[in-house]
Amino acid sequence: MGLGPLEILLVLILGFIFLGPEKLPGMAAKAGEWYRKFQKATFDLSKSVTEEIAKETKPIKEETTQLLEETRQLTEDTKQITEETKELIKDTKPSQVEKDEKPS
Repeated sequence: MGLGPLEILLVLILGFIFLGPEKLPGMAAKAGEWYRKFQKATFDLSKSVTEEIAKETKPIKEETTQLLEETRQLTEDTKQITEETKELIKDTKPSQVEKDEKPS
């Protein structure tokens, strides 16, 4: 809640006019106290909501991390199988393939 110097000055002048010099310090102190209570309540609410969200999303994050690791492992396994298959194909002679394909 950004109050600039001009806004503060305007509030002080209006307070001085409407409340008088005797009540102004007490009212300013009361307003400051209310403002601090409001900020504390806002902070507490924000903290509570953040903690609840973190509690609820923790299992989702853990599961996502596990799935990501499994996906990485499957990708590595697939790469390895692909490389092995390429080597087998490379090592296979064309005449062997023709013999294996002919019915007996």
